Amino acid sequence: TVFFLQVGAFQKAADADNLKAKLALTGLEASVQEVTIPDKGVMHRVRVGPFRDPDAMNRARTLLSQSGVQGTVIKQAE
Repeated sequence: TVFFLQVGAFQKAADADNLKAKLALTGLEASVQEVTIPDKGVMHRVRVGPFRDPDAMNRARTLLSQSGVQGTVIKQAE
């Protein structure tokens, strides 16, 4: 199992890229995923990770909160 921290979901790719850039300034590498969600259309998810170690994920989560960014834990099977 791997974990990601989802820190945003935007309709505009530019908004997702702006958040990704902001996170890069804090030392966190984020990725943007384009997904199609029924009734909402195309969304751009911004996620930090993957993390295999819960402690590493929690350190990243602390960094995020110090920057005023909320992260939601997403669990994925490998």
